[in-house]
Amino acid sequence: MTVVEALVLAVVQGLTEFLPVSSSGHLALGHWLFGLGGDGAALPLEFVIWVHFGTLLAVVVHYWSDLAEIVRDVFRPRREARGGEVCGWGRRLLILLVIATLPAVIGVVFDEQVEALLNLPWAVGVALLVTGTALFLSERLGRRTREDRETTALDALLVGMAQAAAIVPGISRSGSTIAAGLGVGFKREWAARFAFLMSIPAILGGTIFKLRDLLDQGASGNLGLNALCGLVAAVTGYIAIRLVIGAVQSRNLKWFAAYCYLVGLLAIVADLSNVI
Repeated sequence: MTVVEALVLAVVQGLTEFLPVSSSGHLALGHWLFGLGGDGAALPLEFVIWVHFGTLLAVVVHYWSDLAEIVRDVFRPRREARGGEVCGWGRRLLILLVIATLPAVIGVVFDEQVEALLNLPWAVGVALLVTGTALFLSERLGRRTREDRETTALDALLVGMAQAAAIVPGISRSGSTIAAGLGVGFKREWAARFAFLMSIPAILGGTIFKLRDLLDQGASGNLGLNALCGLVAAVTGYIAIRLVIGAVQSRNLKWFAAYCYLVGLLAIVADLSNVI
């Protein structure tokens, strides 16, 4: 993989990790387009770890205030809130995020079967069509009136199940969780915020698993290039978060749905035509 290819893939990862269009699906398509995946070869593990760390950094920086409140409530659970009631919102938010993450942990069991789909362009294309449909329907179904503090454990579990589905390449994690949040009635701002906060344990967990594999096989890549790609992924990831928040609040998810339909159909046609 050349420097240009690495930087392009880092930009793709940073943008698509949070844009509701599937980072895994786009990395797979980019892999094929560069001719790296025809023999089943995988992206360099060190590269994958660095770009995922970059996207993790982006969401942590953006939602630092929520994370700080979680830390404050964990260490000061009896902090007084407005009106004299015990606050505990940060603590409760942490519990909701844990509940939402449980389905994704179960999905790890099917990791090997899912990885096989990375070499099937048509499968990625079909999954992108599913993502597009979820985004399209989320703008038209349900009443979005519920605030963050009205979120129940069942809500968190349902949105978490949508995140678990994103283990399939082409199913967008942000797209499926935002759509699920809107579907259960979250207000637009909270649907996006909860979806991005949910991505923190998911990205962190995936990075740790890959880091363990890297320690087993030993480092062999270009540290400087990989670090640069991580930084590029962080910057583009932060931009993507801002773009998605704006799109959710302005009811413009339909454009991401249209994009998923277009790329999905192109991937299917290209595979059936033996272009890829």
